Amino acid sequence: MHIQGKKITTIVSDLDGTLLGDKKDLNPALLSVIGELERKGVLFVAASGRQYKNMRLMFEPIAGGLPFICENGSLVVKDDQTLYQKCIPGKLAFELIGDMMAMPGSEMIVSSERELYALAYREDFIRQMNEFLKPEVLTVADFGEVTGEINKISIWWPDGIPKQEEKWFHQKYDGRLLATDSGNGWLDFTMEGVNKGAALRELARMEGFSLKETLCFGDSENDIPMFGVCGLSFAMESSRPHVKAQADAVCSNVADMLRGFLSRDF
Repeated sequence: MHIQGKKITTIVSDLDGTLLGDKKDLNPALLSVIGELERKGVLFVAASGRQYKNMRLMFEPIAGGLPFICENGSLVVKDDQTLYQKCIPGKLAFELIGDMMAMPGSEMIVSSERELYALAYREDFIRQMNEFLKPEVLTVADFGEVTGEINKISIWWPDGIPKQEEKWFHQKYDGRLLATDSGNGWLDFTMEGVNKGAALRELARMEGFSLKETLCFGDSENDIPMFGVCGLSFAMESSRPHVKAQADAVCSNVADMLRGFLSRDF
């Protein structure tokens, strides 16, 4: 398949704000489109800040053999097997958790390899998360109860990330952790050097596909590292100007583009 004169053998897409548009769930009709693209020899990779279990449920009918770049690139899973994972050392993780818990007007979640955790007493937040995420968020009385190593820690402000607080986190943690604006008021923390682009590069090495023949779609700051490693990149029309500036082109509807690819000469 050729797009804008470039051979494309792999398509990578962010989910929220990109493949999903303004919806929270995937249109079931897209599963058959992705399946048909794969039958024609085009590998599809889902890349998101979301947790693996949530992503797998979304693609369940075609999830076998589908690679998932999860948690902003801190985890890569295929065939329910972890291919790649970068975790935050315990002492550093709990230093950050303590700072987040002291931040007024915010909520937080902690991710391990296969689970997502929130504090049990934050009932309204948990209810909101469970309306958006499946399977449901696990609840703990204290984050010390988290099982497994932590790969991502996220803080959320309902009205968007406050500039002063974002600056404070950067000043304290830059050089030790990577803080990424993932959109919709979420500020995500992973280990320094962990991002969707690095995870995609590692996946390409393991699976043997060419990044020069890879097309990616994204809409937020956490997608920019993918733009830098792919042969062709599209930012969404809804993206902020600095995100669009890093992409090769702008896209209004990923689903329509994927459907259009099926009509091309393979």
